[in-house]
Amino acid sequence: MDFFKKNWKLIFVALILGSLGLGSYVWKWEFRRPLLEVHFFSLNRGRAIFVRTPENKTVLIGGGQNSEVIRELTTAMPFYSRKIDYVIIPSAVPAQIGGLIEVVDRYEVGEIIAPKLIATSTILAQLLKEIRKKKIHIEEVERGDEARVGEMKLKILFPYEGFKYNKSSLPELGVEVSYREASAYLIGNLSKAVQKDILKSTMPNKKNIIEFFNSMADGRVLDELLEVVDPEFVFSTKEKTAHLVSDGLFWERIK
Repeated sequence: MDFFKKNWKLIFVALILGSLGLGSYVWKWEFRRPLLEVHFFSLNRGRAIFVRTPENKTVLIGGGQNSEVIRELTTAMPFYSRKIDYVIIPSAVPAQIGGLIEVVDRYEVGEIIAPKLIATSTILAQLLKEIRKKKIHIEEVERGDEARVGEMKLKILFPYEGFKYNKSSLPELGVEVSYREASAYLIGNLSKAVQKDILKSTMPNKKNIIEFFNSMADGRVLDELLEVVDPEFVFSTKEKTAHLVSDGLFWERIK
């Protein structure tokens, strides 16, 4: 008690400074500029993309192979937030969904989006078991389906039933994320044949990003796709974590 009596002024100042620091931190997250944010996480194993809309809605596409995605999420979200509005299952491949098991366990997930056509795997079965345990709704999608998340639009580019699948093009989700005139084409590990098929069905916006999975060699991105989309940025998960923002007209790389 004597300690507090002697040092009450220092304690009071520390409390004030702590409150100001916390308030500044909350202000930064809750009153940020209304921009679309896309984080391409650099994981040792796998692929994961985190999106925040201008209205502060959140979308996680894939979760890498293990729990390292949690580390990346803590840098892209405020420490007090444990909600992800949408989690997208891109495929049954462990390197894309293994980490989602822990994400579903730790976070409050609003809805799951998954392709209607999808391969099977032990990891996918475990993930679906966890999703059912948490009673999270699963929305199955295919080409042509669209979802509005505030002003952001999610457009499904692939798969669809009419495509002739083979061993090199097992069903995997291809997604376009767009906000006004700015888009990001997330093609993952889709083959050149699938990329060519996507080109026939979509009209790219003027300001674009293309992202592909790190298991794809650079030469596997279709030249025609690059020519038509004419991206401002091209990313693979081989690179360091990248954070981009857009006002709906231009993309800017933050890091």
